[in-house]
This record gives sequence, C-alpha cells and structure tokens, in this order.
Amino acid sequence: MNHKSFERQVSAYVDNELSEREVKSFQAHVEGCAVCQQRVQVLRAIRASIRDAASVVLPESFVYSVQRAVRQQEQEYVIWLGPERFARNVVVALCVIVFALVAVGSYLTPQPVVGEERYFSGESSDSAAHAVIGSQHELSKDDVMIAALTR
Repeated sequence: MNHKSFERQVSAYVDNELSEREVKSFQAHVEGCAVCQQRVQVLRAIRASIRDAASVVLPESFVYSVQRAVRQQEQEYVIWLGPERFARNVVVALCVIVFALVAVGSYLTPQPVVGEERYFSGESSDSAAHAVIGSQHELSKDDVMIAALTR
C-alpha cells in the first residue's frame, strides 16, 4: 500500500472499523510515518472532545430561550415583509416603464434603410460598383461582395 491509501484509513483506524490485518498493516505504517501519527492524534483528540461535549448539561430554560429567539426572528421577518414586498413591486414597475419607453422610442424612431451611401461614403466612387448596386434601393451581401471584388 502507498501513503495515500493509509491516509484514507486514518479515520477508520481511529473509529476501530478496520479488520485485524488492516490494523496491523496500518500500525506498521504509522510507526514510521510522522504525518499519519499526527493525524491519528488529531482525530483522537477530536473524538475525545466530542465525547466530552456529550456530557454537558443544558439548563432547563435552554429550550424555551431557543423557542423565544426563533419567535423573535420570525416577528422581525414579518415586520420586514411589507417593505420588502413594496420595494420589489417598485422595481418591477420601473422595469416595465423602462421597457415600455425603450419599445415606444424604437418604434417611433425611423431606422435608416441600408443603401449604397453607407458603403461609398468617404470613398471615391467606382463606376463598376455603381453599375452593380447603384440601381438598387437595398443591398444584399452578394451585392457588397461583387462590388468589392470588381473594384
């Protein structure tokens, strides 16, 4: 076995879940491995702390104080429920208004028609390009490609 497989067995070893053969193999490894020795000690200390914590005696009023704290948190939640709902409604209403304004604005603003001016602005005109696309009102990709290739 390699070191990684022994590392995976540390918890099972501390909890006495290994077979006799695995225990002997693990103990032989731990005698020469400081890392695994330390992990065994840490897990045993944790296990002892958990055992000691189980012996703690809680006061009789503990259950009532927990219930009181839960009720108090529920009341605080109910208090904030109204303003939270109002704020959510305001945000939704503002989103609807913004969406409506954008929709109306884009509907009322005319979109420019793509024509040859867009492709020839700032360049000297080429008679072959004008012959291909000059007579059309709108351009297709093929028209643009032909105009570029004939230039």
